[in-house]
Amino acid sequence: MLRVIYKSVFRTFWSPFRLHEVWPNLQLYDSIDFTIPQITQPSSPNGQSIRSVLERKMAESTEELLNSYEISPDNQQSTHNLSCSQQGEIPPRKHSKEALLRRHYQNVQHIRDCSQAGSIKQVVIPTAYAPSTVPLEELQKISLQDLKIETHHRGSFITAMTITPPYEHSETITIIQEESGSVAVLVLGFQDDTSSKSRPTLPENSTVAIKEPYVQLNEDSDYVIRVDHPSDIAVLRGDDPAVSMIMQFVAEKKEITPPEWKSAGDKAYLERQYASAIECYTQAIDGQGTNESFRRDAYRKRAFANLTAERFESAKNDALSSCSGEISDSKAYYTAGRASYELRNYTESKQYLEKSLELCPRDVKTRKDYNHSLTRIEEQENGNYDFSKMISSLSKDHVSLDHADFTKNTEVKMTEHAGRGLFASQDIEAGEIVLCEKAFCLPDYYTGEGDPAHCAVYLQLVQQLYKNPHLTERLFDLDAGTYVRSRKEGNMVDGVPVIDAFLVEAIRLKNCFSSPRLSRNLLKRNTPASETPLTTGIWTTAAYLNHSCLPNCGRAFIGDMMIIRALHSIPAGTELTQQYITPDASCTYRREIFPNTWSFTCTCHLCESEKKSPDAMHHKRTDLAKKIKAEVFKVPVGPKRFQPVLINKVERLTKKLESMHESNIYASLPRLLLVHPGIWLMEAYRYCKNGKKMLSCALKVLRNFGFVDLIREGKLVLNWETGIVNTESFNALRITAEGFAAQGDQYLSVQCENAAKRMFVVLAGSDVGFDELLRSEA
Repeated sequence: MLRVIYKSVFRTFWSPFRLHEVWPNLQLYDSIDFTIPQITQPSSPNGQSIRSVLERKMAESTEELLNSYEISPDNQQSTHNLSCSQQGEIPPRKHSKEALLRRHYQNVQHIRDCSQAGSIKQVVIPTAYAPSTVPLEELQKISLQDLKIETHHRGSFITAMTITPPYEHSETITIIQEESGSVAVLVLGFQDDTSSKSRPTLPENSTVAIKEPYVQLNEDSDYVIRVDHPSDIAVLRGDDPAVSMIMQFVAEKKEITPPEWKSAGDKAYLERQYASAIECYTQAIDGQGTNESFRRDAYRKRAFANLTAERFESAKNDALSSCSGEISDSKAYYTAGRASYELRNYTESKQYLEKSLELCPRDVKTRKDYNHSLTRIEEQENGNYDFSKMISSLSKDHVSLDHADFTKNTEVKMTEHAGRGLFASQDIEAGEIVLCEKAFCLPDYYTGEGDPAHCAVYLQLVQQLYKNPHLTERLFDLDAGTYVRSRKEGNMVDGVPVIDAFLVEAIRLKNCFSSPRLSRNLLKRNTPASETPLTTGIWTTAAYLNHSCLPNCGRAFIGDMMIIRALHSIPAGTELTQQYITPDASCTYRREIFPNTWSFTCTCHLCESEKKSPDAMHHKRTDLAKKIKAEVFKVPVGPKRFQPVLINKVERLTKKLESMHESNIYASLPRLLLVHPGIWLMEAYRYCKNGKKMLSCALKVLRNFGFVDLIREGKLVLNWETGIVNTESFNALRITAEGFAAQGDQYLSVQCENAAKRMFVVLAGSDVGFDELLRSEA
């Protein structure tokens, strides 16, 4: 990023030819910084600094300090409507500079004092607009006075300097000032506040160039400059040593030699300012002429800086550029191997690490990483995973696991009616791994509430794409519904990828998965939701799976790894499907949610068959199912929950609901509205130790999930193509096994346990922990 900024801002606009044209009063910024004690503070008429005056007034104020930056979505909407009504007008400037500063420092102090300052807040996304796709050098500079409300100033840019510390919470907000002395509020809507930051996003004294700026009114009827796309702003950080050197060069016209740049890079690297180190090494490389030894050393150091900064493609290229044909190249090949490994190019990583070992065969660290690459290749090529080790490496603080993707059983193709889908590239046996994929983006933010995790995915995706241009194609290839693309997203402009933050959100909405930390934990009986918190994430290959209410695949999660297995044998060329929603949803509900949320109408065998039943009958069944649920929830959870009177009433209503399913339609179909009443009765009779009725209800639960005619000639026969596999059908099978064992039928009991194990492998991702689960809940 810094490389681009220097090229686009400094080298274009601060060159000796255009320096005074763009920034005629560079020395002005010796007197407008508000940090203490770096630069002399501006003074009020009585000689006090403005900041000290503001701080004294805030301390003396008896009024309650309110955070004016955090406003409700409703207020944001009303403000947006007002802003749109004044489109094209010159914005009001009713607040003085001192008032803006006072309010800003008050909000910064408020969020520092707030006990919830570390939590993720909801991001209210404004009306979508396209990012700038024009290079800075082709834009014309305008001033803050030229800005207009609700206008995207196409063909223009503004430059200014930040004069306050940033407010960082739901958004990043700061005050900027241009050379004329005019000030404005700058809002960045794309910052990831879920990750810990050692440095602020926009420190004081940073120079910003905002491409094709967008102006809105804010709640106080003043105006703000809003940036939602990270590629629309270039920043020269005020705390960047490289920037300081460049400013010294500009101010003093002092030439900086390549060795000085390299020394500055070393210093910045030791201070963990890796972006600055990279820029310093770049200046050293560009400024050095014929000294190849110097250039190779600078490339080697820049490779380490890029590797540490997680710029793996650049690290690999720099490492290879530093090679000289000598034994010291072992370190360069090791760096290239590590970078390739992080890029998930395991075969390439193996090749570079082999070259490193040829030069230095006794290097223990290189040998260890080489063996890791071999393990990843085995996973990638054959789908052979050590699931026991995978699960043991998972912890509450560690969900990002080191494993390769296995995708060889799948391919993306066009479907007949649903756009692109994922298809079996070869025959897949029941229970076999269809796909094993590491998350593209998964916030380690497991809660019982979905909104914070959704917010975190959005923020992290935007930053992830901006920092890793090679990833943009993977995400932007996914479905974004009706969002209109520019087809320029991901293009490199000014050395950074064009990131359309609104497209990112449109893709997130269509392609997110809810995910527990470990799916196996969901299979424990009566596990409270608080013990199985969820987050949400993006898996780019799995996202191509289309929905079916009767799918042929089931998914499980181990940390950030998604494991998809076949529910039954799948011939090559068959489309692979999964469920998008819980299977007990009524037919009428499914008809509404699929087109409204994912823009499709389900045509699976269940949905097509249920169309034969009149809508009036569907509504009657749904109403009765709601009545049964209401009766059950009248009694709080506890020992008195399963009273005989209530059991009899629920049983009577359930039989009535069952009779409302037409036999000519539902003879071989799941009857999903009967599932939860049946589960309640099964648990009730289990609690009452009525084994016979418990077994009868368990068998009915399985039948209502689509496993029709289970017991044939004394054997358990499950139709895996029509039956639905989930945690509830799994538990019904376990209770069925328990019921048969209580009746002395060990043969059927063992068959039920074997079928339950088959379900467990799909639902948990592997068979690890199945026997322990049975013993612990026996």
